[in-house]
Amino acid sequence: MHVFISDAHIRNDSSERCRMLLNFLREIRPDLTELYILGDLFEIWFEYHLVFPKDYFRLLAVLYSILNEGKNIHYILGNHEISIGDFLKNFGFTVHRGPNVFEIDGKRVLLAHGNTIDKRLWTSLWDRLLTSRLNHKLFRLIHPDLGISLAQSVARFSRKQEPSRELDHMLESYASRMLNDVDIVMLAHSHNPVFKKLARDKYYVNTGDWVRHFSYATIENGSIALKYYGKNSP
Repeated sequence: MHVFISDAHIRNDSSERCRMLLNFLREIRPDLTELYILGDLFEIWFEYHLVFPKDYFRLLAVLYSILNEGKNIHYILGNHEISIGDFLKNFGFTVHRGPNVFEIDGKRVLLAHGNTIDKRLWTSLWDRLLTSRLNHKLFRLIHPDLGISLAQSVARFSRKQEPSRELDHMLESYASRMLNDVDIVMLAHSHNPVFKKLARDKYYVNTGDWVRHFSYATIENGSIALKYYGKNSP
């Protein structure tokens, strides 16, 4: 079973959504073939040279145990992974910086976070702020305890933006165009779970989030599904 998750925005291991995600990962491990993270697993990911974010330890430990079983974890970067060094790759993830097409159970599947499709003003400003090399250098001058706290506060404000029909339309329009060349387009970023058959055996899926919906997608024996975990199960 191939499993796809996104937008957990984990701030620390003690949060309810982290506990639910840890339980979910432990439960799917026996049947898991590969795990795909479509961005924004953490509220913020900023790599310092020597400092390790201790608030993410339990989640990373469970993911590492999955890797140790010989199962691949693909990490498609989102807009909350703002500074990427060697840690994620050396940890064992297969890191993808942009949209990628995968062959999964005989299906051509395009995976992307979706932030590069989002042309709204706020997202453009956010990307410019967080991709600036100058800002990265200045941020590294701040003590990590203060820097991570500050970055999480800014990231939380970004995440608190109201759901956007405009964004939903942008993502679905992009998926519709891309389905000319692939069988499934799977995106994230909007925090809005979507499962639509846009043409014969052609699907657009949005994995939603682990903030409100606790949603995820699966592909098993060539069949795709959108599911919900725990208290949000239909």
